[in-house]
Amino acid sequence: MSDHLAEQLFCLRELVLAAGGLALESYGRVATVEAKSATEIVTDVDRRIEDLLLEGLAHDFPGDHVVAEESGRRDGAPGGRTWYLDPLDGTTNYAHGYPFFAVSAGCAGPEGLELAAVFVPYLDELYLAHLGGGAVLERPRHGESRPLEPRRPVPLERALLATGFPYVRDGAVDRTLAAVGAFLKAPCHGVRRGGSAATDLVHVAAGRLDGYFELRLRPWDTAAGTLVAREAGAIVTDLAGVAVAVPDLGVVAAAPGLHAIMLDMLAATAGREPA
Repeated sequence: MSDHLAEQLFCLRELVLAAGGLALESYGRVATVEAKSATEIVTDVDRRIEDLLLEGLAHDFPGDHVVAEESGRRDGAPGGRTWYLDPLDGTTNYAHGYPFFAVSAGCAGPEGLELAAVFVPYLDELYLAHLGGGAVLERPRHGESRPLEPRRPVPLERALLATGFPYVRDGAVDRTLAAVGAFLKAPCHGVRRGGSAATDLVHVAAGRLDGYFELRLRPWDTAAGTLVAREAGAIVTDLAGVAVAVPDLGVVAAAPGLHAIMLDMLAATAGREPA
């Protein structure tokens, strides 16, 4: 199975590289921006990248189902795997010219997540993983590739953390702010907010971040980054500490040891508004 997945990962790699190239070509030249809600937007580039990904998956993996952020679900053959696509994770960043965005594609089968690719094109970082095969960081424009070393324990007082805020500005914002305050006062080295869940997850895998939490997400935000992080030895669960196959709604990803501390602190701050 591992060899078969490795072959499929190569196909996925080529597809995501093409998608990221399209994102870079159009960066700074967004033609249309539409409101999905008061605080959530979609651009013409999101849709063009998603069309490219859908066409590629239909060609390379015709029997699989697809759940895509912009176009919804497309059914494949009975018993097929499911792909989770975010063509432009960090659309708000992209539309504002803030260079923190990613193309994310993850595939789940009967045993859970099997394939993952997260391409952060502006940073020239392509993260790849398949089940049981470890995780790799490529820098395509630099001609570099290296396996990610297994994450080692990190104490909270030396940890750099990240979070994100929901599009719906309700009580989840208050809970997130309360948690940020608790982590900063613990203290930790800092708490960042990049605006791309997929990028935050793979940066936990690579050791650029030590922990990441977010209270309200969707499976296309988390699928690919979750597999990359797990294959690099990070622990990824839902907010209750359950290692679900594809985290939905909430996620906590962190180095060993730190993960349990983060879960405890998030539970302690649940429902508490920041002072």
